[in-house]
Amino acid sequence: MTETLLVAVRHQNDADYEDRLAETVRLIEAADFSLALTVIQAMEEENVPSYVKSGKLDEIRHHIDAQSIDLVITQDELSPSQHRNLESALGVDVIDRTQLILAIFASRAKTREAKLQVQVATMRYLLPRTLINVTSYAGRQQGGGARTRGSGEQKLELMKRATERQLHKAEAELAEMEDQRAVQRRQRQKNQLFTVALVGYTNAGKSTLLNALVKYAGEEESKQVSMKDRLFETLQTASRRIALNGQPMIITDTVGFVSHLPHTLVKAFRSTLEEVNDADLLVHVVDGSSPLAGRQAEVTLETLIEIEADQQPRITVYNKSDKAWSAVPAEALAISALNGQGIAELVSELIRQMDRLQPILSYHIPYEHMALVSALKKTYPVVSLVNTDTGTLIKVRAHAVYEPAKAYLISSHERASS
Repeated sequence: MTETLLVAVRHQNDADYEDRLAETVRLIEAADFSLALTVIQAMEEENVPSYVKSGKLDEIRHHIDAQSIDLVITQDELSPSQHRNLESALGVDVIDRTQLILAIFASRAKTREAKLQVQVATMRYLLPRTLINVTSYAGRQQGGGARTRGSGEQKLELMKRATERQLHKAEAELAEMEDQRAVQRRQRQKNQLFTVALVGYTNAGKSTLLNALVKYAGEEESKQVSMKDRLFETLQTASRRIALNGQPMIITDTVGFVSHLPHTLVKAFRSTLEEVNDADLLVHVVDGSSPLAGRQAEVTLETLIEIEADQQPRITVYNKSDKAWSAVPAEALAISALNGQGIAELVSELIRQMDRLQPILSYHIPYEHMALVSALKKTYPVVSLVNTDTGTLIKVRAHAVYEPAKAYLISSHERASS
């Protein structure tokens, strides 16, 4: 196992330093690295050329030799020049927090789309860091004489072009997959199925909750998704069509969030995260067993703002109530997705929100216009269908009135309990 050393800089008045440090340690564990020790530099300065000062560099070099360290990880994202300087000073591989997350994503990616998303994010992030090293080499080759286009510059230009071609090719393939995903989303919207997206901090229990809802609906175990107690277990969305208390809907498990999620990842995974924007309702899952639950909830809301999904209807559940640490706010539900506690109450709330956001529309269609009944059945989830003396009474769930049958609408605000 790779022996690592974590280097962190603590600036004055850094309120969330302890939380970020604890999270980075968990990220290191999620990457299956062995953390030998953590070295902390307290200082007021920012953007130090080698991230830490010379005295701390000497201390780190001593630990590297004494404990056979293979890899140094920094708590913060490094600039290209900081990365080059630190790696040169220490003589071992150095990665920053962003690269650590990228490495985790690369190891978790299973589908072609997820692999491409990670590839694109990684190339976008590493390209300037690779080029600055080659630029430095080219500068040394130039010396102090007349400026000519030497081998270093040529190598830089060739590497830049090759990387950009590879990046454009991956982006083009990813764009094609995004178009296919958009078609699938439009098809779901056309069918007017009520959609619920599970969102929240990574490892809050979203996959476990999806499985609990699948089980509650009486579906086969084959519909359940993989779940493990580690950060970023889920990298692609998983959608399941189920019926809760007889009401059909789609539940989607989404990519987990984390504080300071690298912008390159947010951009690369935007098509995946669009599942959140398209959902009728968000269920914000908070890990109620974590002492950092409050901060993690804030991170989720910040990410929703970044992907412009903060205005979506939303309910909040505090998961892991069987080992709860945090107090549950009055407006939230307490559940344990693992043992089923509170799931029935959550289902009732989902149905209540469905009634509010996607009401039942009732139409009385004369028998001479039965084609409209067929169209309604194909387009919307049917709640009930009864043949009367004068026509068919059909109730469907829909966001809006079906225009061809508008003349036969008899109720547009009927609830499921009626």
